Amino acid sequence: MAKNDPAPKKPRWYQLIGQAYRSTAPHDKLLLPIILISALGPIALGVLVGLLIGNTIALVYCIIFGVLVGTLLALFMLTKRFEKTAFGQMEGVVGGSLAVAQSIRSGWEFDDAPQAMDPKGRAVVFRGVGKTGIVLLAEGGGAAHRLVDDAKKRLNKLIPGVPIRAIYVGKGANEVPISKIVREIRKGKTVLSRGERAAVSNRLRAIGGAKLPVPKGVDPLRARPDRKALKGK
Repeated sequence: MAKNDPAPKKPRWYQLIGQAYRSTAPHDKLLLPIILISALGPIALGVLVGLLIGNTIALVYCIIFGVLVGTLLALFMLTKRFEKTAFGQMEGVVGGSLAVAQSIRSGWEFDDAPQAMDPKGRAVVFRGVGKTGIVLLAEGGGAAHRLVDDAKKRLNKLIPGVPIRAIYVGKGANEVPISKIVREIRKGKTVLSRGERAAVSNRLRAIGGAKLPVPKGVDPLRARPDRKALKGK
C-alpha cells in the first residue's frame, strides 16, 4: 500500500448493527417482530408506570428509562439471533468449528492449519492452546476418532504434562453442536499461564502440523502447507 493511500475506515457502530440485521433478516422471519417487541415493550411499560404515578417528572423519567432498556434489549436480541443464524450456516461446513473457536477474544489461540486430516476429506482435526491446555476440535463423526487418538499420542510425546481434550463437533451422540463450542472450550480449570501458553504454541508451530494433501471440500487457504517441510528442513 502506498503511503498516500488512505487507510480503510472502520465501520461505525450503527453500520455494524445494520449489517447484522441485513445478514440475519433473510434467514430469520421472527427477527423484526422480536426486535419491535423488545424495543417497544419496555417503553410502553415505562409510560404505564409513569401514568400510574401521576407525576409529569416521573412520567418523563419512566419513558427515558424505558427507551434505554428497550434499546439495550433490542440490541441483545439482535445479537443472539445473529449468532444463531451464523452458527446454523456453519453447521456441517468443514472448518466451521474453527471459525467459531477463533472468535474467542482472549485466553485461546487456534491455528488455521489442521492438526490432522483425513486424505479422503471425511474428517479434520484443528488444534487450540488455551488456559485449560490443548483442545482438539474434531469434525467428521466417527472418522475423526482415529485422527484424534493419533494426535493425542503425538502431542503427549512432544509436550508431556499438558492436558489434551477432544471436542467432537456435530449433532450426534457425545458431540457438541456449533452453537455450544465456545462454552465447551472454556470448560475446565486454568492450568497454563499466558507465558506457558505462548511457549506451548511456539513449540507446536516449530514442529508443524499435518502434512497431508488437501482433500476435496476443504478451503486451501485454511489448510496451509508446512513451509519448513517443503524446504526439507
